[in-house]
Amino acid sequence: MNLELMDIFRMEYDFSWNTETWFLPLESALEGVNSTDASWQPPGGGNTIWQTVNHLNYYNALLVRQINDTKPRKKASNNKATFGDIGEPADSKWNLAENTFGDTGDPADSEKWKAVLAETHLICEHLRKSLAQVNDSQLEEEHVGVLARQILHNVYHIGQIVLIRKQQGSWPKERE
Repeated sequence: MNLELMDIFRMEYDFSWNTETWFLPLESALEGVNSTDASWQPPGGGNTIWQTVNHLNYYNALLVRQINDTKPRKKASNNKATFGDIGEPADSKWNLAENTFGDTGDPADSEKWKAVLAETHLICEHLRKSLAQVNDSQLEEEHVGVLARQILHNVYHIGQIVLIRKQQGSWPKERE
C-alpha cells in the first residue's frame, strides 16, 4: 500500500469526525446531547459542551477557509517566519486571543443547540470536501502543520466532551 500524506490526513479526519474506531469521533460523542446537557457546566468551572462545540466549529471553519484560500502566498527569506515550526501555529492566521468558545449556552433553547449541531455537520462536510481536493503535490509545509494540529485539537476536545458527559451522567451506560 502506498499512502500519501493527504490520504493519512483524510483518514485521520474521518476517524475524528464520524468513523468510529478505538476512539470516539465527534459525531458519536455528541449523539443524544440535548441543550440542557450541552449547557451544563462542570463543577468547579470549565467549558460546557456547547462552548467546546462552538470552539471546534470556529477552528474547523477557519481550516476550511485556509485550505480553500487560493491567493498566492508571500514568500519570506526565512521559512520559519512564514510557516512557523510544524509544532507552532502560524500566529497571523490563528487569532488565539479571540474568545472562540462563546457563552455557556441556554438549557432551554433546544432550537439554538440544534442549529449549532447543524453548523457542526455542515462545517465537517465542507472540511471533508476541501480535504478531498488537496493532493500531496499541492500540500504546502504550512498546511502539514495546520492539518496535524487541527486533527489533534479535534480529538483532544472530543475527549473533553466525553468526560463532561460522564461527569453529568448523560453518557450512555452501554458505551462504558
